[in-house]
Amino acid sequence: MLWRTDYVQELIYVFGEAERLIQNYPAPLNVKGLDYLQAFNPLNPASTKNHICYLLPFWMKPVTNLEPQQYRDLSLANVFVMLYFFIQDDLMDTAPSDWKEQLALGNLFHLTMLDLYRSLFESKSPFWNHYRTYVINWSLAVAYESPLSSISTAKLAQKAAPVKLASTGALFLAGKEDLEPNVSEAVDLVLATLQFSDDWVDWEEDFDLHNANSLVSMIDSERADALAPLTKTDIKNAIHINGALTRFSRLAATNVESLASLSLTLPHLAAFQDNLASNLAKSADQLEETKKLLLDGGFTHWLSKNVASQPSN
Repeated sequence: MLWRTDYVQELIYVFGEAERLIQNYPAPLNVKGLDYLQAFNPLNPASTKNHICYLLPFWMKPVTNLEPQQYRDLSLANVFVMLYFFIQDDLMDTAPSDWKEQLALGNLFHLTMLDLYRSLFESKSPFWNHYRTYVINWSLAVAYESPLSSISTAKLAQKAAPVKLASTGALFLAGKEDLEPNVSEAVDLVLATLQFSDDWVDWEEDFDLHNANSLVSMIDSERADALAPLTKTDIKNAIHINGALTRFSRLAATNVESLASLSLTLPHLAAFQDNLASNLAKSADQLEETKKLLLDGGFTHWLSKNVASQPSN
């Protein structure tokens, strides 16, 4: 996992700076902010890992060749992108009892994010046009998603569009704006594969909460009786009996192939996606192996009961 271990020292710096900035928030929001940061700090073993959010600037090195501090600055800015938009997602999904504090804290994260990006890009920079586009795409994606939404790469990636501020920002700082369309497509492919991975893990929770889930959407699209309500039993049968996860993992494999076809020199981004797709394929293979063992065991049981009961000649 060189895409992560190559940058441990950089992450120590970046998250240390994030802590320093959040400590300066007014009390008690500073304490709440630090707690929230630790929930996503990759240096905390118990945290939720969102590697692409803060590692993407470093993964851009082969095509940008910036000063080391510039990558750190972009990563730090994207930490606050992550914190801000995750709070928005939390509030949309569950509306916790402390939602007022969460909303207030989110606004402080947003201010810090803007301060950091303003230190990197002047107000007339085209970077801000992309900023606007990513936020609009995210807004539409999360506001109007449905439990059975599209599984297209572009649609799935829109839910994490602000992540691309890191890659696009690196390109603009390096004067490589011409690469933005291809790099944007590459990141979209990886974000879609990441969504596939998350949706496999979360499909039951998403189904219960009526959240969008690409695996559930694929299974629903394959049903012969599209008018009948989709049940959790339908989904489990599709996954454990009818090989749905194998077909789902092939969507991730297709994204891997599509990224390779772009011919971009972004080895760590590609390795990250390879890891996601490989893990999904392994899960599918394990399910298929379990199914075979169960079927073989059931057949052996049937033989032991039926062949033994037959009269001998």
